[in-house]
Amino acid sequence: MALHAQEPSSSSSSSHCVATQEEIDNDHDNFLRGTARQLRQNDVVLAVIPYKTVKTDQGTVHYARVVQSLRGGIPVEALVKWLNLYSKLPAGGKPETKLLSGSSFMYVLAPSKNVKELGKDPEDFTPASTVYSSQVLLGAYDLGDHVDYFPMTESDPGRAMKKLLHIEPAKITAESEAARFNPEFGK
Repeated sequence: MALHAQEPSSSSSSSHCVATQEEIDNDHDNFLRGTARQLRQNDVVLAVIPYKTVKTDQGTVHYARVVQSLRGGIPVEALVKWLNLYSKLPAGGKPETKLLSGSSFMYVLAPSKNVKELGKDPEDFTPASTVYSSQVLLGAYDLGDHVDYFPMTESDPGRAMKKLLHIEPAKITAESEAARFNPEFGK
């Protein structure tokens, strides 16, 4: 089955094509095939900015802020966390918390059956839950430990996502007449 994105609503007549099943089947590096399989298996797809990791002898917990909710019911600006069971300290090791600069974007794919909505202000989400006060209202979510995640642009799966999905950046689709830009107003 060939997948094609819909025609954009702008005056441009060029359409954005995504990978066909034939291209996926002929992918020699298997990144298109593997990423397509991950997308089929996960009904939550997010673009996030990670801000903290906590490594323990049980695994590494990743914390992030949602910047795009591409599939599923988790809202933009919500806080999410997930557990990587394979990246852990030796038994009895002291937990290591690392605050991240917040400049790297990641795709996160997870099954909604493992997602748990957490309370209004979970303590382990600090400092983001105190910095982004609106996120406390939008919620915090635990995605579980069956999560696929990878950088948006620097990774082979990130490039495969761009071939499999057409994702539009945020843009104004309607505006009030009172808010419309008027170059005369700025003089």
